[in-house]
Amino acid sequence: MIEIIKTNKYPDMTRPKINVGIGDCKIASNPHILATYSLGSCVAIILYEPHAKIAALIHALLPEPKSSSDNPYKYVSSAIPKAVEELESRGIRKSMLVASVVGGASILKSTMSMLIGKRNIETAKSVLKTHGIKLVAEDTGGSHSRSVYFDVANGRLFVIIPKFKLFGG
Repeated sequence: MIEIIKTNKYPDMTRPKINVGIGDCKIASNPHILATYSLGSCVAIILYEPHAKIAALIHALLPEPKSSSDNPYKYVSSAIPKAVEELESRGIRKSMLVASVVGGASILKSTMSMLIGKRNIETAKSVLKTHGIKLVAEDTGGSHSRSVYFDVANGRLFVIIPKFKLFGG
């Protein structure tokens, strides 16, 4: 499964790490670490097959596109199905996947910013449910940014939270 560990720094920087940027997705297997940084209203979605030790980490910016988009990973609604498709092309059965969602904070004092984080979380949960993927761990909402390190070898999800709040959130 996936175990969330909240800490102020990732403990093992010696393992091979793959960084995931905004509007991106990377797939990795054991012994890799998948990492993404500075999740504000964005969400990180981890799709993990614990027996095969393979995972996808998505860093999605918005819940859904307003029009057609050339980058499906920018949007939660298209990122999850695309990542599932990529995992299936590698022989992973969707029925074996579990998921985690991290982020979706309200870090700015803007109503629109608050809605984006909440909508990102709601969209992720809805799309995962539609695809029959069990959400087994989450660290969402709040008023602080997060960074994420996912250890594909053991399913440990390190959530790094800064010691200060951003923008008076």
